[in-house]
Amino acid sequence: MATFKYNAFDASEKTTTGFINATDIDEAKQLLKDRGLTLLHINSSTQKKSKFKLSTNNLSIFTKQMSALLGAGTPIEKCLILLSKQSSNKKFSQVLLNINEDITEGNSLSSAMKKYPSIFDEIYTSTIYAGETSASLSEVFLDLSIYLDKEAKVRSQVVGALVYPAILFFVSLAVIYSLLTFVLPQVVEQFVTSNVELPLLTRSLLYFSDIFPVILLVFFLVISTFYLLQTTNIMSKNYQQRTAKYFLSTPLIGQIILYDQTARFCSSMRLMTKAGLNTIDSLQIAQNTFRNKYLSYQVNGVVNKVVSGTSISKAFSQARIFPDVFEQLLSSGDMGSQVSEMFEKTKEFLDQEVDTRRNILLTLLQPIVILTMGIFVMLIVLSIMLPLLQMNNLIFNI
Repeated sequence: MATFKYNAFDASEKTTTGFINATDIDEAKQLLKDRGLTLLHINSSTQKKSKFKLSTNNLSIFTKQMSALLGAGTPIEKCLILLSKQSSNKKFSQVLLNINEDITEGNSLSSAMKKYPSIFDEIYTSTIYAGETSASLSEVFLDLSIYLDKEAKVRSQVVGALVYPAILFFVSLAVIYSLLTFVLPQVVEQFVTSNVELPLLTRSLLYFSDIFPVILLVFFLVISTFYLLQTTNIMSKNYQQRTAKYFLSTPLIGQIILYDQTARFCSSMRLMTKAGLNTIDSLQIAQNTFRNKYLSYQVNGVVNKVVSGTSISKAFSQARIFPDVFEQLLSSGDMGSQVSEMFEKTKEFLDQEVDTRRNILLTLLQPIVILTMGIFVMLIVLSIMLPLLQMNNLIFNI
């Protein structure tokens, strides 16, 4: 079956653009005519998966609206058309119309959404699929909106918590750079013209001021290169896993990464299992929430063991990396029927642990940055004051 892109007038004589699947162009024209569209132009199209992205907040709003409309008994097709007209984002509006066309052709909502993975990720579409099979789409959309709101809240909390330390760090770098590059050399030049012998501290900082721009450049290049290597497939998986494992062993930061990503995993598991997706399928999808390569590798092993018949708690305990409390909470719900509630309780506990450790890190980070800046400023002041004192001694000796 081929895909055709068309331009046409609808019943209200408004121009509409979209894609339609048909065996040939004549069938496509007939299908459009049956829909009451007056064709303007049609041609064969190799429709690619959309790379258009929607913000988490906007996706959450759409999800809430779908839940409300479906809860009121509105058919899915009408929901999509209404929200398409209401959306101020033209690209997303067209995506909703394309999804509606897929549904009218007999496809399910989840399979239609899978064509837009940059908007609806695997967790989203799998949850919708589970809701379709359990006939509780309205509740599933509501749970999805709550999940998205929590994800957005966590992300904003992390960004908000890092803003002040980041500003403090870059302001400190700017002040130190200005003092070393502009102030110190000019003052030292006055001492040199007065034949004052420069102390070791002054000479050392003067040399450091010459190479400081190079140090900054190398620092940012190393950070950029490291980020590129971790986020692309340039380096081997073994290298990425070793590097990721090193981060997990970093004091405090490693615990935050472990607890935070495990909490995201539990949140995804709770969402899908509550919607009716079986535990193994949920595990296979939720393992993608781990951004740390080493954790992702470990969870992949856990999934394989669970597929082979091992209990969830035992499989995670054998990985020997996840928090003990996480494993205990899993074991408490292993034999129970309320698996989703067990994952919810586990997530709440891990979120509290992440908040506690993040607050400790920020409490330590701010004074460390201020103290480091203070030491540098003090050294620069001393490097200026020591030659000045030597000059005064020479004057008094004369």
